[in-house]
Amino acid sequence: MRRAVMTAAVLACVLGLAACNDDAAGAGSPTTGQRQAGMPYTGNDPCALLKPADLPELNQDSQIQPTALNGSTCAGDDFMVQISDGVDGGLGDMQATGPGAKPIPDVGGYKAALRQTTIPGQTNCGVVLQVTETQLVQVFVTKSDPKLACDTANKAAAIVAGRLPK
Repeated sequence: MRRAVMTAAVLACVLGLAACNDDAAGAGSPTTGQRQAGMPYTGNDPCALLKPADLPELNQDSQIQPTALNGSTCAGDDFMVQISDGVDGGLGDMQATGPGAKPIPDVGGYKAALRQTTIPGQTNCGVVLQVTETQLVQVFVTKSDPKLACDTANKAAAIVAGRLPK
C-alpha cells in the first residue's frame, strides 16, 4: 500500500507540474489522426477503465486494489488513469498534456500523445488520449525500466480506449 500511495503522490506531482507552463492554450504541436471527436466518458468510476488483471505487466498483488481518488482519477500500485474535462483544444492544449508530450500514432481510434518523466529509480510514462476536443483520458504507468513503463502504458491505453464510448 505504501508504494501505491507513493506512486499516486508522484503522479499527482507530475500532473501538477505539467499544468504549470507558459504555453498559451492550443499552442502545442498538431497531432495526426482521423478521430476528431467522440462521445465523452461520463462514467463516475475511472477504475472501471483499467484493472491490474487486464495486463500482466501491471502489479498483480491482490492485496493492492486500485483506488478512486476522486471522480476523475484512479490510482493502482503502478498505474493511474485520469480523466481531464474542460480541456481547451484537445491534445494541442499543452497545459493539459504537459510539457514534452509528443504525438504518437492513434490508439484505439483516438488521437494520442506520449509523455515520459523520470524520477530517481522510476520512469513515469503516460499516454494521453483525446476523447473529445474538451476531454482527455491519461494513462500513466510507473516502472524502474523506462522501456517497460512506456510499452505497458501503450498497452494499457489500448485497453482503456476500448472501454471508452465511440
